[in-house]
Amino acid sequence: MTDQSGAGVAKAHAVVTNRATAVVREADADDTGHYTITDVPPGAYDLKVTASGFRPLTQTNLAIAANTVTNGDAKLQVGAVSEQVTVEASAVTLQTEKTDLHTELTEKAILDMPLNQYRNYQTLINLVPGATPGVFQNAIADTPERALSTNINGTNCNNNNTRVDGATDVFVWLPHHTVYVPLRKPSRK
Repeated sequence: MTDQSGAGVAKAHAVVTNRATAVVREADADDTGHYTITDVPPGAYDLKVTASGFRPLTQTNLAIAANTVTNGDAKLQVGAVSEQVTVEASAVTLQTEKTDLHTELTEKAILDMPLNQYRNYQTLINLVPGATPGVFQNAIADTPERALSTNINGTNCNNNNTRVDGATDVFVWLPHHTVYVPLRKPSRK
């Protein structure tokens, strides 16, 4: 958080509020105006920043994605606390804090896309740029859930990590194997 001259605003208070659930997370800036709010679930958020001697600033509709650092930069303006500045977030910001590449498939995309005859969510990996088509890890008799293996951008398949509801779902001795493959039931419309 900076002031109009670009200097950091020490001890500014930042609050992010999930627009869908109203869950609030907050943090105070350090002496240089930097703050960190960790473990924020994906979604749309509002950011409100307050500091003594500055007008409160609100940024609305900040999009937070999974496993991504999102900057909530705030340029505070000197003024009375009774005045307020609101900024509508609309531009996509470039991620410069991490060098990873990732693809996020939304719940709507997963529910709306047809899956193969095995109803295996892992076939969605075929939609990710740089992924080789998923193949059975072993013989069908050895993998009743029909777990698939793939390589991403030439990396070893042991570098992949499958999570189900946030929990790691890999076979410890064979890390390229997914232990449990939940099946999606066909929707009845």
